[in-house]
Amino acid sequence: MRVLNGLFSLILIAVATGFATAPAPAQSGWSSGQEIIEAELVSDRAVVAPGDAFHIGLHQIMPEGWHTYWRNPGDNGLPVEIDWTLPAGVEIGDVVWPTPIELPLTDMIMDYGYKDELVLPMPVTVAADFAGTMIELQADATWLVCDDICVPEERMLSLTLPVAETSVQDEAGYWYIRAALDSEPRADPEVAARLSVEGGHVILELEGPAFGDPAMITALRFFPYETGVVRNAGLQALSAGEGTTLVVMEPGYAVQSAALSAQGGVVTWTDARGDHAIAISADPGPGGYGLPPRSGAVTQNAAPVGVIGLLLLAFGGGLILNLMPCVFPVLSIKVLKFVQVAHADAGAVRAQGVFFLVGVLVSFVGLAGALVILREIGLPVGWGFQLQVPIVVAGLALLLFAIGLNLLGAFEVGTRLMGLGSGLADKPGWKGAFFTGVLAVVVAAPCVGPLAAGALGLALTQPAIVVLLVAAAMGLGLAAPFVMFALFPTLLRFLPRPGGWMVTFKQFLAFPMFASVVWLSWVLAIQSGPTGLIFLGSAMLALSFAVWAHGQGHRVWSVIAIIALALGVVSLVAIARLPAATNSTAMAGEEEIWSRERVAELQVMGQPVFVDVTAAWCVTCQINKLTVLNSDTVKDAFETFGVVSMRADWTNRNETIGALISEHGQAGVPLYLMYPASGGSPRVLPTVLTTGGFVDQLEWAASN
Repeated sequence: MRVLNGLFSLILIAVATGFATAPAPAQSGWSSGQEIIEAELVSDRAVVAPGDAFHIGLHQIMPEGWHTYWRNPGDNGLPVEIDWTLPAGVEIGDVVWPTPIELPLTDMIMDYGYKDELVLPMPVTVAADFAGTMIELQADATWLVCDDICVPEERMLSLTLPVAETSVQDEAGYWYIRAALDSEPRADPEVAARLSVEGGHVILELEGPAFGDPAMITALRFFPYETGVVRNAGLQALSAGEGTTLVVMEPGYAVQSAALSAQGGVVTWTDARGDHAIAISADPGPGGYGLPPRSGAVTQNAAPVGVIGLLLLAFGGGLILNLMPCVFPVLSIKVLKFVQVAHADAGAVRAQGVFFLVGVLVSFVGLAGALVILREIGLPVGWGFQLQVPIVVAGLALLLFAIGLNLLGAFEVGTRLMGLGSGLADKPGWKGAFFTGVLAVVVAAPCVGPLAAGALGLALTQPAIVVLLVAAAMGLGLAAPFVMFALFPTLLRFLPRPGGWMVTFKQFLAFPMFASVVWLSWVLAIQSGPTGLIFLGSAMLALSFAVWAHGQGHRVWSVIAIIALALGVVSLVAIARLPAATNSTAMAGEEEIWSRERVAELQVMGQPVFVDVTAAWCVTCQINKLTVLNSDTVKDAFETFGVVSMRADWTNRNETIGALISEHGQAGVPLYLMYPASGGSPRVLPTVLTTGGFVDQLEWAASN
C-alpha cells in the first residue's frame, strides 16, 4: 500500500504541475496543389570524378509578380531550406546566396529576396576513394513564394551524376551556376566596416576607396545577415565622416550594443563605375559620432535612466506585483503559513522567507534567461511569453485547481512541493517556501504593472546581464514584504495569533484559486478552441476522481486513482497537440484586426487610430477593458472624435506583434498606441488607463 501511495503522489505532482508535456506534431503546411515555382537541380559537372569538387544549384523560375526570400527574409517570409539525402563519401556545403533585392510591401514593411529566376549554388565534394559508378543526390526542399498571398511549397528533387576517372563539364549547368556565383557578394580587403549604436540610431561606418565621398554614392543599402538589427523599411541615410561614409539607420527590435560585434551583411551601392555589392563583417565601433536623436519616432533606451535607475524601477514594479489580482491568491497562502509559525518558531519563519526569496529569484532570472536566449536567436518575444503556450496554461490551471482542492481539505498528497503542507509548522518547510516562490512568479509574470513594463522594456534593449539584473531586482521587489517579516522578527507581533479562524481562511482561499482556474480556462479556450477546454475539463475530472478514489483507503482504489491520473495526463498531452484556434476576429468585437498595412492606409486617409496590443492571459489588459475601454464614456468618445480602434491580439505567439511591442520599447502587454490623424509615430499610453486621460488622448489624436 505504501508503494501505491508513493506512486500516486508522484503522478499527482506530475499532473498538477503540467509536467507531462509532449512535442507538438510537425505541421508542414506545405501546399499540395498546383506548383507555382518551377524548380530543378542543376550541376556544373556532367560527369564526376573521385576527389572532385564542383557546384550544384537549386534553379527556380518564378511567375511574374511572385518572389522568394534571402537568408534574412526581412519583416516577413522564410528562406529556402534543403534536407539532403547523400551517398557515403559525398558532402554538400552551405547555400551561396546571391545579392538580394528589396521587396517593399508597405511604407512600414520591407522584405529581402529574389524575383523572376534564381540559382542557389552549393559546393559539393567527392571523396578520393569513392568507388561507386553513380552519385544520386536527393533534396527535400521547402520555400515560401509570395505575391499578394504567400504559398509554402515543398518539392522532392533529385539529380543523378555518373562517375568516371575524368570529370566532364556540363555547359548549361556551368553557366547557370557561374552567373549565380558571380553575383555572390564577397568581402573587399580594402573596405573596413564598423557598426555602433548612437543617439537612437544604428550607424554603419564604411571606410575604403569607394567610400571617401558620400556625395558620389547613390542607392546605398545595407542588408544585415541577422534579423532585428535595423528596421527594414526605415530610411538609410548617408552622412560624411572623416574620409568615410556613415549609413544612419533606425534600430530593429533585437539591437543591443553587446550583439553588434557579431553582425555582418551585404552593402550594395551605385557610383560612376556602376553597381556594386560587397559582403562585410562589421566590427563594433566606438560610437561618438555626435548625431542628433531620431525625430518623429518613439525612442526608448536605457541611457537617460541608467542601470541603477532601471533596477530601482524594476524593484518598484516587483512591489506592485504583490497587489495584482493574478498573484494575490498565491501570496495570501504564504501569509497564512507565516501566521501559523510566527508566534511559535521565528527561526522557521526566517528559513521560509529566505527560501521563498530564492524561489522567486531563480524563477525570475530563469524566465529572463529564456527570454534572452530566444531574443539572441532572433525571435521577437516578450515578458509573459510562457502563457502563449497552451500546455503551460492548461498545466497552470490544473495546478491551481489541485491547490484549491487541497485548501478545501480534499487531499494532502504532495502539498509540501506546492508550499501548502500541514507539516510546515513543525518542519523547516524549505521546499514549500521555495516552490511557493516559483508558483508566485509563474502567475505574476504576465501581470506587467506600470513600473515593471517600463523597466522590462528598457532592459530588453540592453545586454543580457542587464536583463538578468533587472529581473532579479523585480524578484526582490516581489519577495520584499515577506523577507522583511522573516528577517525582522519584531514585525511578527503585528500578525494575528493562530486560531480556529485559520481553517476558515484557508478554505476561503480555495475560491480565488478556482477563480484563477476559470480565467485560465478562458485563455485556453481562446488559444485552443472548445476542444482544448474539453481536454482541460477531462483532466480536472480525472484529477478530482483520483483524489476521491485515493481517499477510500483501499489498495484497489489506489490503483484506480493511478489509472485516473494517467487519463488526466493523456488529456493534458492532447492539449499540446491541438492546432492554434483562429478566433481573433471573434474576439475583436467592433474593433478591427491590427495590421501595419491597415494603420498606414488609415493614416494616409487622415484617420486617427488607436491600437490595443493585448492578450487574454494579461490581467491588466482585462481590467483596463472593464474599467475604461468598454465604458460608455470611452465608446462615445471614439465615435465623437472618429478614432478607429484596432486590436493586436498576442494571446498566441505572433512574431509580427512581438516585433511591434519591441519597436516601442516594451517587454509585453498591455501596449496602447495612439496614432494622430496627421500621420507619423504614435504615442505610447500608460499601461494602466484612466477614463479621463484616455479621452484626452483620443481628442489629441483627432486634432493632430
